[in-house]
This record gives sequence, C-alpha cells and structure tokens, in this order.
Amino acid sequence: MTYFLKSGNTYRVSAKEAMDLREHLPGGNYLVKKDPYENLYLEAIDNFEIKGKIYGDTLKHTRRVLATFADRPSATGVMLSGEKGSGKTLLAKNICAEAARQDIPTIVINTPWCGDQFNSLVQSIEQPCIVLFDEFEKVYDNDEQEQMLTLLDGVFPSKKLFILTCNDKWRVNEHMRNRPGRIYYMLDFAGLDAGFIREYCVDNLKNKNYTEDVVQIAGVFDKFNFDMLKALIEEMNRFDESPQESIRMLNTKPEFSGHCRYEIKLVVDGEEIPREKLSRQETNVNPLTSQFSINYKKEDEHDDDGWVWGEIEVDPKQLKKIDDNGTRYIFNTCEGTVILKRVQEKTIQYWDAF
Repeated sequence: MTYFLKSGNTYRVSAKEAMDLREHLPGGNYLVKKDPYENLYLEAIDNFEIKGKIYGDTLKHTRRVLATFADRPSATGVMLSGEKGSGKTLLAKNICAEAARQDIPTIVINTPWCGDQFNSLVQSIEQPCIVLFDEFEKVYDNDEQEQMLTLLDGVFPSKKLFILTCNDKWRVNEHMRNRPGRIYYMLDFAGLDAGFIREYCVDNLKNKNYTEDVVQIAGVFDKFNFDMLKALIEEMNRFDESPQESIRMLNTKPEFSGHCRYEIKLVVDGEEIPREKLSRQETNVNPLTSQFSINYKKEDEHDDDGWVWGEIEVDPKQLKKIDDNGTRYIFNTCEGTVILKRVQEKTIQYWDAF
C-alpha cells in the first residue's frame, strides 16, 4: 500500500514506518538543522553523559536552576561564565542530563541561529524545554546577540530555560548584563575553591600528606581549574613527588593566569631591608620554577663609586612556605629571607564603547 505524507499543500510518498507523529518532544538532546528548502528542523543527537564523581557545587546548582525553572511561569535565562575547564560546561551538561530524566528536551545551539524563523521554531515547542547556547559570545557576534533579546525577554508564552555558556562575559551584549528579566542567574567560574581541591585529593591523591601543598599551589594561580588539578594529581601519583616538583614540568604556569607581579621583602640578619634600598621593589618571576636574584644597598657601606651592593640568589628549591591562601612565598637562603607577596591586578572591563 502507498502512503502519502501531506505538509501544507504538498504531498510526498512515504513509507508507513517513516511516519511517527508525536504530540510531545521526548526528553533528550537535539540540534537545529536546515533542509534544502530553507526550513528549520530538529535532529536528535546523543544525550550528555556525566561520568565519575561530581565535585563542588554542581549538584546543588543543578537542583536550584531546575527548581527555579519549574517555579517561574515563562522564560528563565542562566549565564555560566568562566574559562575552559572551570566547571561551567559540566554544570550546563548536568542540568540538561537531569532535565532529560524528567522528560524535558534540550536544544543545543552551536550555530548562530536567530531571527523570526528560529524564534518560531523555538516557540513552536509548547512544552517546557531547555535551549543551550554553547560558547555564546564566540558563536554570536554583537548584532546577532541583539536579535536574541526578544527571545530572552520571555514575551512568548512557552516555558523555556535558556542556558548560555561563555568564556568572556564582557563580550556578551551589554543589554544582557544586570538584566535579570532576560538572564536571571549569572554564575562566574573563577577557579576551584579549597574545599573542592581537598575533596578531589581525598579521592584521587595517593600521598595524602601533600593535600595542603596542593591547596597552596592552587592559590598561586588566579584561576586554578579542574584540568590543572587533574593533571597535577596524575603527575604526582605517577612519580610520587610533591606538587612543586610536578608543576615545574606541567603546562601549568602562574604567569599564564594573569597574576605575575610580586612585591619583594628582604630580611638580612634579622633586619628588614628598607624598600628604597632594594634594586627593585617588585618582580614578575614564577616563584615555583624561576631562579632570580635581589640586589640591595648594604647599610652605611660605600666605596669610591658609591654604595656597596649585596646580592641574594634565590632558587625555587629554597621555598619553605606558602601562605595567605597561596599569595605569599617565603624563601630561606644562606644570606637572608626573601618574601614575595602577590600584587592583585585590577580587573579591566572591556566596554562596548571601546
């Protein structure tokens, strides 16, 4: 028997097995595609799988976001901002995976779809649905972001959870910032906290005596992410060594994270050398891996050319203590004690006007 599939005024020959009409879009993941006739449609893709133990606040944030989405009457926007490996993508995927278990579908957006046709497709899904924009500020330029504002405003009646992940929140359209009507939640993933690191070490670090050393090392970085932690623990376990030794080999350097300036304090024979007598009052060395030297004017010592200068050579192996949450480094040398205190850089905001 021949079957005909009617769409508008168009009839197409179709096998009976190919006709599967649903009143409800099943929970799972879908991509937006365009057919040769410029019509948009959805294509099912694999669901997100979260393997292994989930650390930190991911589960708590998942429950909160989904509870808020269930409670609010229409659209809810969530922006997750942070560098790669910081945990934002894990949270986004976990929210979508949990939603799938509740039979809520997720539309994954990795192409800059926008405009009336895309809005109509999204709003044609009348059931609760998640729309996930991965690396939003990279996929959508500013003009395309402007076109998304109407969709995010929630003026359409259908209930949607819009999740936007981004690496740089300052590249997101200014009309989405401080606008909870469009983006209700804004979460910054600036790096792992000490509790997360300790919990991971308990489960994965063979020599637990190094746990607090790992926490201190993480404090050296402006943003210590999960990729860094995983690699560090793997290297320590493989060679049974301290985090200071492992970090010297890994592609994990404090100077890459944006904080690399340190104030210098020098103590010789129990007396602090006044800062004005130091050859330099700041340095941008890597305290974990760099050898460096400090020159200072010796008290009341002169020669024919002026001051007599003393020199202290500092080696990373002389590092005795890291404290103040990884921002203060104390080196004990034969000539004296050198203390480096990290200088906090001011955050630079890149506004649209620039």
